[in-house]
Amino acid sequence: MTSTTSSPRILSIQSHVASGYVGNKVAVFPLQLLGYDVDIINSVQFSNHTGYPGGWEGDVLDGDRLLKLVEGMERNGLLSNGGRGGGDRVGHVLTGYIGSASFLRAIVSVVEKIKALNPACRYVCDPVLGDMGRFYVPEGLVQIYIESVLPLADVLTPNQFEVEQLTGIRIGCIQDAQRACRSIHDKGVGLVLI
Repeated sequence: MTSTTSSPRILSIQSHVASGYVGNKVAVFPLQLLGYDVDIINSVQFSNHTGYPGGWEGDVLDGDRLLKLVEGMERNGLLSNGGRGGGDRVGHVLTGYIGSASFLRAIVSVVEKIKALNPACRYVCDPVLGDMGRFYVPEGLVQIYIESVLPLADVLTPNQFEVEQLTGIRIGCIQDAQRACRSIHDKGVGLVLI
């Protein structure tokens, strides 16, 4: 679907599951219904989300593959001017589940590149780490988020477990959540939604 307005395009880099509704499977369709043109890169291709007790099967896209995909998009004008006869460029980057450290580091490079092409670009990051005291991703991603991703993010949407991992603050009451949000604001994120 091509947007009938001149709103900026969205690059959505998230998971894809064959069964269930998470990641790009839930994000893209509503955005398209709202009239946005959404470019999709799947960070993983899994049978189901990683919260299932029986596990999952599938593949994780590595950082080199992400950079190659984005290189192809850039070469065809799909990051800066729409490349489809339109003048729209990527104005929003949305990221969710990231399955490897190399992919998360590549995300940082991609966001930096897009923000250089369009300084008005907004980066919305859902730092999917886990939930209910359990990691869904390698624990080593936490430090990459803290050091490299948070300074680039305009909007961050962690759940309670994720905000606790990113700040080291245990959330037991609203004041703890406010303190955690301030900690994330201090890292450069303008808007935090727990």
